[in-house]
Order: sequence, then structure tokens, then C-alpha cells
Amino acid sequence: MRHCRCRRWSLSLLCIAFILVSVSCIEYLNYHQKTYLMSAMQKKAEEKVSLVRTRLEALIFSDVYILNSIPVLMAANPNMSVNDWYDLANRLSERSKHIRSISLAPNDIVEYVYPLEGNMQVLGTHYRHLPEQYQSIEKARLTQDFDISGPIPLLQGGQGVIARIPIFTDPPFNSQYWGSCSVVLDLDTLLEDAGVGALTEQYQIVISSVNELGATGQTFFGESATLSHAVVKENVYFPFGHWVIAIAEKPTSLLSVNSMQSHSVRLIGYGNLIFLSLSFIAIYRMYDLANQRSLHDPLTGLPNRRYFMSTLEQQFLLAKSAIVGERFALLNIDLDKFKWVNDQFGHNAGDQVLLAAAHRIKSTLRSSDVIARVGGDEFLVLLPRVLNAADAQLVVEAIERSLSHTPVEYGGHSIQVQASIGCALFKQPFNSVEEMLKAADDSMYQAKKQRRDLQIAII
Repeated sequence: MRHCRCRRWSLSLLCIAFILVSVSCIEYLNYHQKTYLMSAMQKKAEEKVSLVRTRLEALIFSDVYILNSIPVLMAANPNMSVNDWYDLANRLSERSKHIRSISLAPNDIVEYVYPLEGNMQVLGTHYRHLPEQYQSIEKARLTQDFDISGPIPLLQGGQGVIARIPIFTDPPFNSQYWGSCSVVLDLDTLLEDAGVGALTEQYQIVISSVNELGATGQTFFGESATLSHAVVKENVYFPFGHWVIAIAEKPTSLLSVNSMQSHSVRLIGYGNLIFLSLSFIAIYRMYDLANQRSLHDPLTGLPNRRYFMSTLEQQFLLAKSAIVGERFALLNIDLDKFKWVNDQFGHNAGDQVLLAAAHRIKSTLRSSDVIARVGGDEFLVLLPRVLNAADAQLVVEAIERSLSHTPVEYGGHSIQVQASIGCALFKQPFNSVEEMLKAADDSMYQAKKQRRDLQIAII
């Protein structure tokens, strides 16, 4: 019994250790899997942001370069008529869908604008009276190159990116300043064509402007808070200053983008762990059942000879090697006239008698005592910590009373159960378990001879 408990404890500890190690391995692999996925997603995000940056720079600069012919034409014909201006501006606007308006400002006062519809309020604007816009025009004049500013609120409404192109009447010396050309590029169409809209479906995105001194300006797209946890940043460079495009993962991006892949390690790992655990439980259950059947009597459920002999040998060795006297008793119980019961009432009646006898004997014993059915009508009982014959005799008498006090009812018949009981008390002179078993067996036969009056009575 103690051996079985130790084995079960060992198996339980082994199973717990296996599960803990398995869970640790699964979580370790899951962590690295998610790290790899996040790294792959970040790399993919970097590629997408880089592509958006490249497209945005290309779109803005291509639109500005479309208008490079204006300074040359104005230098050649500084007194261009309004009709010629409209014809030129119309041809240039058709070459880009991002151009919202084009204006000419001789001496930095707007006198020409295209299209006129919706932009009438711009005519007559004196840039020198608008410090924020004049700063960009002055910068373009001094550097003799175009300047890009914005996005800024427009007088026409909305936001736009404004390119300022200085015009000189004496190229290439550029000492005679005529005025400036301003091109308004629609911010929304620029961002959409650059792919910013598609990027917002997967990421949190923010775009901010930074001047040539490195000071961060306004955030004109997205939420400024995104900058604090951005995973990718790209700069869109202009002659003076740049924009910063930053993106951050959405809270559920890893789950929503590829939930199956992000949890694949756990799905496979825990699935296999459950399968292996259930398989082990099933195999152990079958083994335990087979072991129980090999160690227990199938009729009464009591331990069989194999189980009892193993326990008896351990008890014998313990008593033999004990420094302080360790005593125990061995009972050999044989049901009287059991063959007659089988012959008279059938084997089913005999089985009922055996079941009743097993139950009655067991109910008399202590929890530490061991009872086994070792033959057809023979039972062995191990009584640990029995120090003398008087104590053993008390147990024998209790068993006899329990067996015989009530008949076994079967098929309308009352079958009286009686038994012959032999007892052997451990003594140091015993050299083996077999000697003690023989002593108990001899005691049982002696009791049978002395008590011929014990018989099964049929009522």
C-alpha cells in the first residue's frame, strides 16, 4: 500500500514538473514568436513609411518643378497680359491635380491669380503686411531658390502647402527682383496620393512640421500623442525645414492583423500538451486498472495473494530488522463447508457468501490491517502492532462473531456462515515469511479439528 502511494506521488510530481516545463517552454517560444512578429511588422511599417515619404517628396517637388518655367517667362515678358497669364496658368495647372491655385505678386502684391473663381479675395494681398507669409517669400528671394512652407491656413479656406518661387528680371545675375510666384498645393490630395490614407487603416499616424532650426511646429495630421510611442519615424525634407512622419502600432494590430500567427505557438503547444496529458491520463488509468486487477480479487475487491505477499514481506523485514520489538500477527481464515454451499445452491450463492464474508471481516478490522482473498474460500489477514496472543485472540473472536451473527440470504434460503481461523504471532525465530504462513496454516487446521461443531447450518 505504501509502495503504491509513493509511486502515485512520484508520478504526480513528475506530471506537475512536465507540465511546468512544458508551459515554460511554450511561453518562452510564444514570447520570441511575438517578438519576431513585432520585428517583422516594424520592418514592414518602416518600408511603408519610407515609401510614403518618397512619394510625398516626389509629388511636391514634381509639382514645384512644373512651375520652373514661370520665372523665365516673366523675366522675358514682365508685362504679360492677363489673358496670356490665364492661358499659361491653365496649361500648368492641367499638368498636376494637386495645384489648387497659382498667383503672381509683382513687388510682393498679388495682381494675378488662377483660377480666379474662389480666389478673388487674394487679389491685392500685400505679403509684406503678412509677416508669416512674407518670411517665406523673403527667404526665397535671398536664396534665389524656391521655398516650401506650410501647411498653413489659406485665405480661400482649408490648408495647403505653399511653394514660393522668386522672379528676377535679369537672370542669371538675379539682381533685379520683380516679385514672386506662389503655388498652393492641396494638402488632402497630396497625402492621399502619397498613401497616407491607406497607412491610417493599419497604424496610428501623425505628421508634424519642423523648421530649419529644428523647432517642431504644428501637427497637421493625426494626434500629437502618437509621437511619444512611435515605432517608426521618417523625415520629408524640403530646402528649409522638413516634415516628420511618425507611426505607432494600434493596440490590437498584432491580434487583428494576424491573430492566428501571433498565437500559433500557444495553439500548437497547448494543444499538444493537452493531447499528451489526456493520453498519459488514459494510459495511466488503463495501467492502474490493469495493476488493480492484477493485485486485487475481481469478486470481492480485496487484495489478492500477490498484493498480500508483497505487504507481508515488507512487514516481516521491518519486524525482523527492528531494534525495538516490532510485533504483528497473521490470521488464516477458511470458510467451513463452502464447497457444500456451491454444490447445494450454486456458485452464485457461493459468491454471495464470499462477498458477505469479505465485508464482515473487513468491517471488524482496523484501517491499518490488511485483508486478502488468497483462494476460493481462504482469507489472510495481517494485523500490525499486535504484541501478544491475547490481543490476536480478541480479533479472532470479533471476526467469528461478525461472520456468524447474521445468515446470508439467498434465493429464499438463509445460509449460516462459519469459519476456522488460525493465528501466527511473529517471533524472531521465524526465518522467512513461508515459515510464518505455514504456522498460521497449521493453526487453522488445528482449530478446524478442535471445532468440528462449527458448520454451515441451513435454515
